[in-house]
Amino acid sequence: MSRMKALKERADEYAKEHREAFESWTHGEIISAWLHEGNPDVVCIRYEDGRYWHYKETPEGLRWW
Repeated sequence: MSRMKALKERADEYAKEHREAFESWTHGEIISAWLHEGNPDVVCIRYEDGRYWHYKETPEGLRWW
């Protein structure tokens, strides 16, 4: 699997979990996703409204900030 395809799959999975944590998701769909500079364990996702979050898998589950 290519790195870009793997990144897209991770971004889709993380965004789905993030959306499901809210009753009403207002940020839209994914516009872009990239690996955090200096930490490839962190995926950054930008949404249609311009906001973006960092996502990281932890032993306690997915964390976003």
